[in-house]
Amino acid sequence: MILETARLVLRPYRVSDATAVHRYGSDPEVCRYTDFGPNTWDDTLGFLQTAVHPIPPKIELAITLAGDDAVVGGVGAWPVAEGRWEMGWVLRGDMWGHGYATEAARAVFEAVAERGGVHTIFARCRPGNPASARVMAKLGMRFVELIPREKEVRGEWVDSQVYEVTLPGADVPA
Repeated sequence: MILETARLVLRPYRVSDATAVHRYGSDPEVCRYTDFGPNTWDDTLGFLQTAVHPIPPKIELAITLAGDDAVVGGVGAWPVAEGRWEMGWVLRGDMWGHGYATEAARAVFEAVAERGGVHTIFARCRPGNPASARVMAKLGMRFVELIPREKEVRGEWVDSQVYEVTLPGADVPA
C-alpha cells in the first residue's frame, strides 16, 4: 500500500531504511512518549524485520516527504478487535510542528475507514504529550478515558489517554 498526500508519500518500509529509522528510533526526545526506544541498532533492525512485511491486515508505512524518499517517521494501524482499529505514528524531531503527523495519520485513518466492517478507530498517548492529543482531535477523535498505569515502559508504569471516533453509519456492537 502506498498513500500520497499533498506533501507526503507513505510507503512500505525497506531494509535500506535502517539508518533513517534509527535516527528517530534512537532519539531520546522522540522516544519520550513512545512504547519503544531509545533503540539500539539491533532494536531498529528487529523493528524493520517485522515492518518490511507486516502481517495483513496490519498497516505499517514509512513517512517520506514528497520528492524525497528519505524516511522521516512512521505511521500504522492494526485491528485489535472485530471492527475496532488502533493507530499510531512517530516523526523525527526536526519534522515536528509542520502538520506532517496529522497529514500522515489522516491518510491512514481514511484508508482504514474505507475498509468494510470498521466501526471504531482509536489512538492513545501519554498525558504529557499534547501534540499527539491535538493530532487525534484533528482526526475527529474525542477523549474517552485515562487508563492509569496502563503498561510498563522502560521500567516505569505509564498512564494512557485514549481518544476514539465511531465512524458515521457504523454498526457498533452493543
